[in-house]
Amino acid sequence: MTDAAPDTTKNIDDIVAAFQLEGRAVRGRVLRSNETLNTILSAHDYPEPVARILGEAVMLAALVGDALKFEGRLIVQASGNGPLSFVVADYTAGKGVRGFASMNREAVDAAINTSTKHVPMIATLLGKGSFAMTIDRGPDMDQYQGVVPLEGQSLSQSAEHYFAQSEQTPTKIRLAVGEIWDDNGVKTWRGGGALIQALAADETRGAVEDDWEHALALFSTVEDAELLDPDLSAGQLLYRLFNEDGVRLFEGAPLKRHCSCERERLARIVASFSKEDRDHMETDGAVVMTCEYCNRDWTFTPEEISKAG
Repeated sequence: MTDAAPDTTKNIDDIVAAFQLEGRAVRGRVLRSNETLNTILSAHDYPEPVARILGEAVMLAALVGDALKFEGRLIVQASGNGPLSFVVADYTAGKGVRGFASMNREAVDAAINTSTKHVPMIATLLGKGSFAMTIDRGPDMDQYQGVVPLEGQSLSQSAEHYFAQSEQTPTKIRLAVGEIWDDNGVKTWRGGGALIQALAADETRGAVEDDWEHALALFSTVEDAELLDPDLSAGQLLYRLFNEDGVRLFEGAPLKRHCSCERERLARIVASFSKEDRDHMETDGAVVMTCEYCNRDWTFTPEEISKAG
């Protein structure tokens, strides 16, 4: 086995890190999250299946977004005609990730209560729809968006289909979201995930199909319990999977929750609304705006709105 880089992820949560299989044309990223994912999922009173789907979207945004080589955002969105109308998550390079879900609560509860094992929960809740990834390079740059049908047992399978169709890059993704008990006896959300991708063949590498099939066979053995185990570091997980070949784990980046609901920016948004719309938002002489992502209420006086406009 080729020596790998030191495991800098040991006993560390809320990170995303790149890795490379030694001697193989395969690269990937691995993610572990507890506090960050729990903060995002706990901001709203989501039913458990909705929280799990949103958790997958959040981890997808971070795993893919961390590979961006420029300042910008990677947005993951799944929408459908079911009681869960859409989930969205975005990762801002160098800042963090956020996400939220929009749903008809009564219809979601009814769908969950009448669901069967023969129909994936994602199909039960989202129904027929689409999965999209959007790269936003900033206000002065064009956005790039790829859209594929929403299909499979999970968002990760839709994402694999996206990469096959839009990027033509063989990709395998494994995600797990679950609740655990912390040291204080409090139940919190936890997530773990990883993806691998085949590098393109070139004159140096030659054919890469054998490398991909070999890595895919090993990667497919990872279990949800391993992805969620707080005592198993990202480096230890990768060693379990790829120790025969050797795997080089690079230094991880912190994964934080980041929401762009800054007071001055929101005040400008409120000021752009019509007076009629602002009147509907008014409470006790002030306008209240709720951030859909972090579920935080922002209160603005008429004077603040006037100055912002």
